[in-house]
Amino acid sequence: MEDQDVRSALKEYVAETEPPIGLTEEGVLGAGRRSRRRRLTTMVTAVALAAAGFPVGTALIVLQDRNEPAATSPCGEKSPGESRDAVTARLDCLLERAIRTYVTPADPLDLETYPGPDKTLYLMSADVGDRTGSVFVELMTNDGTLLSAETACKVQVPAPTTCSASLVRGGTLVETTIKKPDSPGFVAYQAAYRTAQAIVVITSTNSTEAGTDARPYPPAQRELPPLTEAQVREIALTPGLVP
Repeated sequence: MEDQDVRSALKEYVAETEPPIGLTEEGVLGAGRRSRRRRLTTMVTAVALAAAGFPVGTALIVLQDRNEPAATSPCGEKSPGESRDAVTARLDCLLERAIRTYVTPADPLDLETYPGPDKTLYLMSADVGDRTGSVFVELMTNDGTLLSAETACKVQVPAPTTCSASLVRGGTLVETTIKKPDSPGFVAYQAAYRTAQAIVVITSTNSTEAGTDARPYPPAQRELPPLTEAQVREIALTPGLVP
């Protein structure tokens, strides 16, 4: 992919008409290729599919809010006039602490920043432990558009293997599982949390291998992703993940 194609992809993710939140199977595989090869282009393609655009409606499921600590975060607090570097450092700190609570990354974690005309995109990806599984993070600012738990799963294209949507702390949490018949054993867990201020998507897969034209779906390298569904959810709901 050439630089012009990358710029076009970045324009797509800030377009007014955006696809449903969450990675498609192809997006998950694109993120896997980026984790393997550290290439911007494949991840940008994946993130372009993650910007949400659900109609607002009445939520059907309400989860009990978590009790958030009143103490000041060791990563700092969001403040007016915060510089771009300060925002990135704060988010990087929050995500690293949250991820390392459950798994050990195989390489240093690094939050990458891609400013757009209306939104800023933040990306993080890593192989974990013995390099048989991966974790991907997508975070972007939101324009205030909210989601409906009633329709969130219905508009997922292509449809995930399983999907549930819940209202949490004034935002919508969409949890999905992706399995591929063409790649026996491949599993991806994803939690996408959207509030008026931000969209956070956490994905964990049980493969780090790169897909190819001949074999687009990577084989499983372990039975399940290194992060459980509950752990993926907890990372997505980390307090303070607002650019």
